[in-house]
Formats: sequence, structure tokens, C-alpha cells
Amino acid sequence: MKKFLFIVLVSVFTLLITSQVTANPGSTVYDEIVWHEGKEHKRFFKSEALLKLHAMELGIKTEGKDMESLTKEVHEGIIIRKANELGIESEGRDLQELGKEVHQMMVMKKADTLGINIEGKDFKTITKEVKEAKIKKMAARLGIKTDGKDMKKLRKEVMETYLRSEAEKLGILTAGKDQEQLKQEIQRAKILKAADKLGVEVKNKDSEQLLDEIITNHLEKAKELNVYPFDHSMK
Repeated sequence: MKKFLFIVLVSVFTLLITSQVTANPGSTVYDEIVWHEGKEHKRFFKSEALLKLHAMELGIKTEGKDMESLTKEVHEGIIIRKANELGIESEGRDLQELGKEVHQMMVMKKADTLGINIEGKDFKTITKEVKEAKIKKMAARLGIKTDGKDMKKLRKEVMETYLRSEAEKLGILTAGKDQEQLKQEIQRAKILKAADKLGVEVKNKDSEQLLDEIITNHLEKAKELNVYPFDHSMK
């Protein structure tokens, strides 16, 4: 099966269960197609409701399409849209080559934004420095000291601190829970909070069912109220 260059994700520091998006394509999921390479497109989305939302934002019809084919269309649409935003010619281009060029330009622009000196450095080094700078920036926001810390351990500490902070804001007990448990409980709490504000009945419905109902029947109101999946406190 053909492999693609990017995974559609939000920042590594937002909830990694699914993709969280906002209503504005100028600062949403389309800016997050970097940092991760080459996995089969069928693995990108765990949530059909969020996949449908991405398709809607891209103007892709969803009716009659299975999750795999729709994911492929969404992925291609995101790369093409981002290429156009960056002034990269996309018409008639090989998707893999186009994706690579988009990825490289986004990394270089991010390096510039972060004040990273790229002179004399190869792309692999620049990418590594951008990733590290992003982690350190988030660490600073969370009050985590970075001096002398291994980057892998720092990233883990940042993620754990962020998740526990989010959980506490939502009244979720964190003791004895691992990251995966916290991610699931945070997402569930955000969906329930959104459902309450939107007047959606929650009895006997799982998170995916509620999310699908929010996206299908309450899309504009959810955007207006900035509730999940349109809450973007980490932006």
C-alpha cells in the first residue's frame, strides 16, 4: 500500500487520541502536517466523526465513502491546500514529491519563526533543532526546567505535565493513571462539556457517537462556542 509523508495531527502537546481542529483553516490542522513521516493512511484517524469534519472543511463529499478512501482524500486535500497557501505549484505534481516540498518549506518557516540559525546546516539537523525548540518552548509555558535534560525525557515530562494540568482543569483525578487513560478521560470530559452546552442528550452514547452528533447537527454552534473539537486553548 502506498505510504504518505505526513500524519494529520495536532501538535504533539495536544490530545493525541484524535485530531483536534479549529474552525479557521489558516491556523488549524493544515499547519500541523509536519514533524511526522510515512505511515499508512489507514492508521491516521481513529475517529470517523473527526475524519468527516476534516473532509467537510476541505469541501470533500463523504457520502458513500469508506473510512480508508476518505482518509486518503483528506490527506491529499490537506497537502494540496497547504502547498497552495505556501505558494507551491501543486497541479499535476506527484503527491509524495509535493508533500516532501511542503514539509521542507514548513520546517524552514518554523525555524525562522523560532529564531533558529540554519546557515550551514542540513535539513535533518534543522528539523531536529525545530522539534527541540518546540518542546523547550512548551516546557517553558508549563514551568518545566530544561537545563541538562535529555530531549526524549523532557518531551515525556512535557506531555505528562500537560495532560495532568488539563485533567485537573476538568476535575479529573490523575493519581495512578497513565497517559493513555488521561487522554481518553480528557477527551470524554471535553465532549460531555460540549454536549451540555449544545443541549445534546448524552445518555447511552459513547464519545464517538456524541462527537458525530455534534459535528453533524451542531457544527456552527460548536464553532461559535469554541467547544470540543473547536476548543484551541493551546494555540
